[in-house]
Amino acid sequence: MDATIASLDKPQKRSRMVERTGLSGDDFDALFASVVARADDVPASIARLANAARNASVRMLSHDDESPEMRQAFRAQSVGIAEFPVNEETAREAADAGDFIVFGAPNVVRGGSHTGWTKASDMIAKGLCSVLASDYFYPAQLLAAFRLAADGVLPLAQAWQLISAAPARAAGLTDRGTLAPGRRADIILVDDRLPLRPRVVAVIAAGRLVHLADASRLRSSSPTPRKAVAAA
Repeated sequence: MDATIASLDKPQKRSRMVERTGLSGDDFDALFASVVARADDVPASIARLANAARNASVRMLSHDDESPEMRQAFRAQSVGIAEFPVNEETAREAADAGDFIVFGAPNVVRGGSHTGWTKASDMIAKGLCSVLASDYFYPAQLLAAFRLAADGVLPLAQAWQLISAAPARAAGLTDRGTLAPGRRADIILVDDRLPLRPRVVAVIAAGRLVHLADASRLRSSSPTPRKAVAAA
């Protein structure tokens, strides 16, 4: 909320928020004032929602944690996933406690945050990121894994864990995320011959072929064996 309030002092950000609501400037100001007036109700609402999620065994994420204290407060309510902690101190506190830590794959692809906050590849190199989310741009996860490998941050096999096995564990989905007996058999076939331009050739979901970009690619053999990787 504090960050949103601060954004209102920046004309471009304010204009963008008003445009997204579809309201007039005056109506937006009135709506925002009514929301801010109820700020004291937020902690009780969060506690109520967290209790409902715990009772339903639903995994919970906190967003933009600003401090270790904020992360600790969410963890006390069984919120075990920290999405986009805004500084290294908070991410380190989450890592030390064994929480899942989510950053955006587009952050990796573009080489930094578009908001000027935490650089995801730095956090990954320090062991302070366990999951990469698509963050509105779905191709970014695939691109990020190959970017991390190309930049020498992680080997591809480890980078792939950030977009496959780890997200499955964080979400409590025990039937997917890795290639192993008894799992769903979610597989993608990737053509990575062009550096940093991986292309999905085929998708197998739960053992069934559901997407095939070019059948001729499956018939042409590569001079060196390629590995299959589990889809997220």
